[in-house]
Amino acid sequence: MPSQAISQTPDPLNITVRQNQLWTIAFNYTDPSGNPINVTGYTPLLQFRTSALAKTTALSLTVGNGITFNPNSLPQVQVDTTINCAPGKYEWDLKLTPSNGSSIFLGVGTVQVNAEVSR
Repeated sequence: MPSQAISQTPDPLNITVRQNQLWTIAFNYTDPSGNPINVTGYTPLLQFRTSALAKTTALSLTVGNGITFNPNSLPQVQVDTTINCAPGKYEWDLKLTPSNGSSIFLGVGTVQVNAEVSR
């Protein structure tokens, strides 16, 4: 299972998945020693959009809906979901939003969703 450790701003993670495929990935927010930084009080949100400025989402994941969140242990954010959106290229990000203050981006990039062949 791939995992992404983040210090400040994540490098783009460009991925390719197949429509109706199970996507599993973990994200961590850690200090330079690899210890988890406690993000209790934050809320994770992962979205796919046709562009960053698009008003509608192609996929939106929250805690209990594709995301498991453990704020002070590893992995902190676990994504386990079936890619249930139309084939195409999307921009995506995963952010942690506090009740007040600045959001932390754990993942950003593009995702190519390829059509499933066997149906």
